[in-house]
Formats: sequence, structure tokens, C-alpha cells
Amino acid sequence: MVALADVITHGCNAVRYSVDKEKSEVVMVHCLPENITPSSMWDRMLILQQKYREKINRYNHLYKTAIRIEVSPAKEETENWMMADWQKLADDFIREFDAQVYLKNDGRKENGHTNLANSQYVVSLHRDSKGQILHLHINANRIDMEGNTNSSYMIRKRAMAAANKINEQRGWIQSMKKRDWNINEVTNACIEALKTMDSFNWNTYEAKLKAKGYEVNVKRSNDGKVVGYVVKKGNSFYKSTLLGHSRSLTPSHIMNTWAKLHQDKSVHTQTITPKSMQTVSRPVGSVKVNTQQLRSQLPTRDEPLSIIKPEQNIPKMVHYEIEWNGRIHPVDIPIEADKALLDELGTMEVDLCATIVDAQKTAFLLFANYLDAATEIAESCGGGGSPESNWGRKDDEDDIEWARHCARQARQMHQRLIRRSRGL
Repeated sequence: MVALADVITHGCNAVRYSVDKEKSEVVMVHCLPENITPSSMWDRMLILQQKYREKINRYNHLYKTAIRIEVSPAKEETENWMMADWQKLADDFIREFDAQVYLKNDGRKENGHTNLANSQYVVSLHRDSKGQILHLHINANRIDMEGNTNSSYMIRKRAMAAANKINEQRGWIQSMKKRDWNINEVTNACIEALKTMDSFNWNTYEAKLKAKGYEVNVKRSNDGKVVGYVVKKGNSFYKSTLLGHSRSLTPSHIMNTWAKLHQDKSVHTQTITPKSMQTVSRPVGSVKVNTQQLRSQLPTRDEPLSIIKPEQNIPKMVHYEIEWNGRIHPVDIPIEADKALLDELGTMEVDLCATIVDAQKTAFLLFANYLDAATEIAESCGGGGSPESNWGRKDDEDDIEWARHCARQARQMHQRLIRRSRGL
């Protein structure tokens, strides 16, 4: 089992997403009434913060007002579980999460700790869209019922330590061992993708990994050169520097890795459709072959290969299948427009509101006019939601300009939604 925790500003969106998502189930609520809407849950958290506004804002303004936690056991660890088992796991995790104490650099204990056991929170059960793996979402108020702030110090490490403690108690696989297994699995998937490529191409490499169920986030420089990439498995991200042996799958080494995997092949070219096929009849009996004569008939290395030009200038397309809320949204985009869209998003700053992968999904959905799905993804990440009122493709926009337009709009939709108030 692994766990991830963070403090966030978009508590309302996080609560709504965790409770309202398709096929989600509310496991339990704490210090909140039963059977109320997600908006009412968050309103009650805000009322408590308003009550203790002078206490919580005495020294610093409490900007990040919620805690978001994801608890992800392995599929085999939760087989045949009932709701009571998930409730027990949530209780155990919160107990261990609150029990973690860390020292600061000067050797003193941290100022404060978490007290989720006396805080308002909601626990929801989600199902992973691809692997059908169940996991918990915990969204909690940043302050407890006494107005004390739940500390954010080392919160990610605190979550992993709590997960490891439960792994130890239940005899489950430790998170670091699971991490090593995942890295090996992703590495094997990358190697298999390279083996099936006739020549190395970044778009093909990405497409093959996505076909295996992984998400890929490629980082490019201003001149379009790939300088790094990240592969996502489940809720975990693995940089290319962690994959392979001796950094063999990083952008600077991956071409050599592909060449080594194909060194037993005499020709490494892209597949070209032949202009015609010639049938050759063979005699049944044995045939003596003059090898010297055959060599003289073969083309030399210096002779240029004739390339067949297509009769029509049909743009090459990149195909994506974007899954959201259990539905597949197919997107076909010209390869040049695809590059323009990714380059436009390459300068986007990744924050707690969204990952670059989320923004890419939104942009591709906008390109194919899936407005509802694009809006839902942006809102689930804490962004501002729907596109501008006059949204649409302009008459003078070609595919490339339209792709850039969609990228800029996706970036705007994923910006944090800032709410201004005098009290908090």
C-alpha cells in the first residue's frame, strides 16, 4: 500500500470530486452530518474556520485550507473486501498518520502535528478507471474542532510512514519494495516498446506506452528537443532517470539503447508501402546459385534508395484515447498540430492544482470539441472550470493555430480559482 498527502487551496472542488465522481462511494464522514451534499460538507468546514479565524490567522494567513490524502492498497490486498474493511483501513491510517512526529533541523520537535481524529473529514472509495483498483480519498479540514491547525510539515513523508506502518502490521508489501517493482514493470514496458519500433521516434514511443496503459509526460526545450520525460503508473510518477540500467532510457541514451536492441537486424528503416509486388516462381528441384553474380546484382550502399511520394498530401495523424468517468474519448490530431499543442503547454508551471498531463488531456479534448469532459477534468484538479463564453474555432485558424488556441485555453482552465474574502 502507498499513500500520498498534500495541503490544498481548492478544498471545495476536491470534496465535490471525491464524493460526486461516477461510481464513488462514501465510506464515512467524521464530525459532519450524514447524507449531506459535498457543498454542504465544505460549507461546514468553512464555518468552523470562520469561527476560529482570529486564532488560525494570528501569525500567518491560512491559505491552504484543506488536506487531501489518497490511500492506495494493492488489488490483491483488498480482494473480497466489504465496506467495513475499508472503514477499518481509513481509521487505522488516520491513527498512524496522526501518530507521526518529526524533528526539525535543529533537533526540536515540530511545532504542532495533525489531529485528523478530531477534525472534519469525508472518506470516499474510488475505482481506478483502467485497472479497476479500489483506493480511498480522504478530504479533511485544515483545522481541528478546537481551531488548531493541522501541520503540513513533512506531510508527504508522514503519509508514506503511516502507510508503511500499516503494511508492517498487516504483512503487506512495503511501499519502497512496491516502488521497485513498479520501476521494473515500467522499465520492461519501455524496453518492449523499443523492441517493436522499426526506427526510434518520440511520438511512436509515447503512443506505444500509452497503449500499454501508462501516461507519458514529455518535456521539451524551446527548440523542440526532448530533455526529459515522466511515466505515470497508477498514482505514481517515474522519471526517465529511474528507468532502465545506468540511465539507459533517458533522452540522451535512449537512441543507443534502441540501436543495441536492434543490432541483430541488418536494416532499420520505417515501413514503406511498396509500389508493386512481383511474384517469383521457384523450381521444385535443387538450384545452384552463383553468389558472385548475385552480389553484382545487388545495389551498392552509395546508390540512393528510391522513395515513393504519395499522390495526395495527407497529413499524418496522432491518435489518442482519453478516458474520463468511464468513457473513452477518441482524439485524432495532425502530427504538426500535436507538436504545436505540446510545445505551447511545455512552458506551463506545474503546481498542486494540476499536472501537465491533466492540462494536456484538457487541451486534446478541447481540440476534438469534448467540452464537457474538458471542463470536468479542469474542475476536478481545482481549476476555474469551463472555457470562455465565446469559445470556438475561428474561421482563419488552421489545425496548428487551433491546437495552440486549445493549449492556451487549457492552461487558463487549470489556473487556481482564487476566492477573496475578508475573514480568511
